[in-house]
Amino acid sequence: MGEEFMVSTTPLFSNSKIVLLRRTVITISLLTVILFIVSAPQYYQYIKNNCITLSCEAFYNPAPGNQWLKDHGITPEEYSFAYDTIYIVFGLVYILIGLVILWKKSTDIIGLLGSYMLISLGGTFTPIMWGLKVIHPLLSILVQIIEAGGMAAFILFFFLFPNGRFAPIWSKYLCFMVILLRIPGMIFPKTYVDLQYMSKWLFGCWFIIWIGSLLFVQIYRYRHILTPVEKQQAKWVVYGVVIALLGLFSLTALFIVTEKKIQTMPNHLFYMEIGIHSTMLIIPAAILMAMMKQRLWDIDFIVNRTLVYVIMTACTVIVYVIGVWYSGLLFQSSNNLISSLIATGIVAVLFAPVKAKVQRFINRRMFGENEEPYTVLFRMAKELEQPNDPDSVLQLVVRTIKDSLKIPYASLSLYQNGETVVTAEEGIFSHDYLSYRLVYQGDDIGEIKLSRRAPGESFTSSDQKFIDMLIRQASVVVQSAKVSKDLKLLAEDLQESRETIVYAREEERRKLRSNLHDDLAPRLAALALTAAAAEELVDSNPYATKDILGELRTTIRQTVSEIRGLVYDLRPPTLDEMGLIGSIHERIKDLSAASATQRSAAETDRVVFTLNTPGKLPDLPAAVEVAAYRITTEAIVNLIRHSKAKNCLISFAFSYTGEKGLVICIEDDGIGVDPVRKREKNSGIGIGSMNERATELGGRFQLETNGHRGTAITVFLPVNND
Repeated sequence: MGEEFMVSTTPLFSNSKIVLLRRTVITISLLTVILFIVSAPQYYQYIKNNCITLSCEAFYNPAPGNQWLKDHGITPEEYSFAYDTIYIVFGLVYILIGLVILWKKSTDIIGLLGSYMLISLGGTFTPIMWGLKVIHPLLSILVQIIEAGGMAAFILFFFLFPNGRFAPIWSKYLCFMVILLRIPGMIFPKTYVDLQYMSKWLFGCWFIIWIGSLLFVQIYRYRHILTPVEKQQAKWVVYGVVIALLGLFSLTALFIVTEKKIQTMPNHLFYMEIGIHSTMLIIPAAILMAMMKQRLWDIDFIVNRTLVYVIMTACTVIVYVIGVWYSGLLFQSSNNLISSLIATGIVAVLFAPVKAKVQRFINRRMFGENEEPYTVLFRMAKELEQPNDPDSVLQLVVRTIKDSLKIPYASLSLYQNGETVVTAEEGIFSHDYLSYRLVYQGDDIGEIKLSRRAPGESFTSSDQKFIDMLIRQASVVVQSAKVSKDLKLLAEDLQESRETIVYAREEERRKLRSNLHDDLAPRLAALALTAAAAEELVDSNPYATKDILGELRTTIRQTVSEIRGLVYDLRPPTLDEMGLIGSIHERIKDLSAASATQRSAAETDRVVFTLNTPGKLPDLPAAVEVAAYRITTEAIVNLIRHSKAKNCLISFAFSYTGEKGLVICIEDDGIGVDPVRKREKNSGIGIGSMNERATELGGRFQLETNGHRGTAITVFLPVNND
C-alpha cells in the first residue's frame, strides 16, 4: 500500500505537550480578550475622530462626510457607535464560543485548536483591534502575531478535524508547508517574506494549493477514515464554512459590481457590513454544534433545503430582473411600478412549480427516489409486463432498489433447501451493508442486502419508509419468481432422478449380463462338453463315464446354487413364499444356527431374539419389502458379530396417522456403538448400507446408543398406497 493511503495512528501531541499547549492557548486567548476589550472604546474614538471626513487605514469604508450625516440626521457619535457595535457583537460571539469550547474541550487537541482559532478570529477578523496599531508599534506587532497564530490554527484545524490525526499521513507535510509560506508574511507584512506583497500570482498559487489540499483531505478523510459520528461533525463544519463563504463572496461580488454607486451611499455600506458579518457567524455556530453536540442532528435535510432555497433565490432574482427589463422594453414605458408588478406576477406564477421541480431534482441527487415510491413501483410494474425468466425478474428487483436509493451495492438471496443462495446482485460488493427480510404470508423467503451510501452512514427515516414499502411489494414478485425457480429446480431434480434410475437399471442389467455371460454361460458350455464326452465313452469305457457323470452332477449343483444366489440378490424368494414377517423369522433362525455352529461358547451366550409384529401388515410395495428385509438382516448380522448382546427385540408396526409407512425398531442390550464412529459419515458398511436403503425410499434411519446399555435402531419407510 502506498504512502498516500497511510493514516497517522499516533496522537499529534503527547500528554505533556498537550498540557503545554493548553497553557499557551489559555495565555494567548486571555491576552486576545484583554486587547479586544481595550480596543473597543479606542476604536470608537478612532472612527469618530479620524474617519468621518477622511479615509482611515483601520476603517475599510469611505468616509461618509459631515454633510451626509447631517442630511440623514446622524451624529458622528451614532455613526461610530453603529460600526463599533457590529464589530463588538461579531467578536464577542466568536470569543464566547471559543471560550466555551476551551472550557469543555481543553484536554483535546482539536478543542484547543478550535477555541484558539475562534478567539483569534473574533479579535482580528474585524478591524477593531487594528486601531491599536496607531497607538504603539509594539501593539501592532502583537496584533499581527495573534492574527498569524489564528490563521495557523485555522489551517491546522481543518487538516485535523475532527479526530486529531493526519490522513493521509503525508498531509502533515503539506499542512506545515502551507503554514510556513503564509504565516511569516502576516507577522512581517510588506516584506520579502510576505507572498501577497511580493507577487499576487505567488499569493494566488498559495491560495489555490491551500484550498485544493483542504478539499482533497476533507473528501479523503470523509470517504476512508472517519466514523459515522465524525462524518456528521465534518458535515456540520463544512456546511457552516461553505454557507458563510458563499454569503461573503456574494456580498463582495455585489459590492464590486455596484462599487461606484454604493460608495456614495454609506447606509447601504452599513447594511452590507451587517450582512457580511452575520453570514460569518454561521462558522462558530456550526463548529460549536459539531464539537459539543453528543447526538448530532442529521444535517442532510438542512443541506437539502439550503440548496433548494439558494437555487430558488437565484432563479427568482434572475426572473425578476429579466421580467422588469423585458416588460419595460415591450411597453416602452419608464413606469417602474408596472414593470415590477409584471415581474412579480411572473415570479409568483412560476415559483411553486419550479420549486417542486428543483426540490425533486435535489432529492433524487441526494437520496434517490425515496419520496416517490409509487413512481418506482409503477416503473417496475411496467418492466415486469415484459416476458422475463425468474433470474431476470430478481435482477430487475435488485436493480430498481439500488438505483432508487442511489446506493453502491444491493443483492437478493433466497432460502432454498435449507441454504441461503445469492440469486441477484448489482454494484460493487461492500461489507458495510444492512439486511432486510423478505416475508410472504408469514414465511421468510429470502433477504435483501443494501450497502450504505457511504461507510458507516445510516439511512434516513424517509429512506427506511421507502425501503419498507418497496420490500413489501417486492416480496410478492420475489415469491412468484421463487416458485418458478423452485419448479425449475424440481424439474431438474426429477430429470436427474430419472437419469439416476436409468443408470442404476442399466448398471444392474450390465452386472446381471456379466454374471450370466462370464460365469454361467461358460459353465453351461462346459456341462455340454462334459455330457458329450460321457456320451462318447459310455460304450468303450463305462468306468471313465461314471467319473465324468459324477463331476457333471457336482458342477450342475454348483451352477444351480449360483443361479439361486443371483435370484436372491434380485429379490429374496422367501418374501414371495412367506411374506416379510415369515422371511425375517426364517432369517433369524438361519443366522442363529450359523452363529451357534461357529461359536464354542456356552448355550447361555447365545442371543435370544424376540419378534413383535402386528396381526397383519398391509400390502407393501416390493421396494419397501426388500429394503425392510435387507435392513433388518443387516442389523441382525451386525448384532451377532459385534454387540455381545444377550437379548434382541425386533418390532414391526405400520403407522396410519400422519405420514403412512412401516416402522422397524431393533433394540439390544449389547455394548453399543462408539460415539465417534457413530458420527462419522462412513461409520461402517453395515450402518451406511442401512442408512442408504432407507434414504433411497425417502425414509429415515436413526441409530441411538447408550454406552454399555445397548443400541436402538429405528427405521421409517414411507408407503404411498396411491
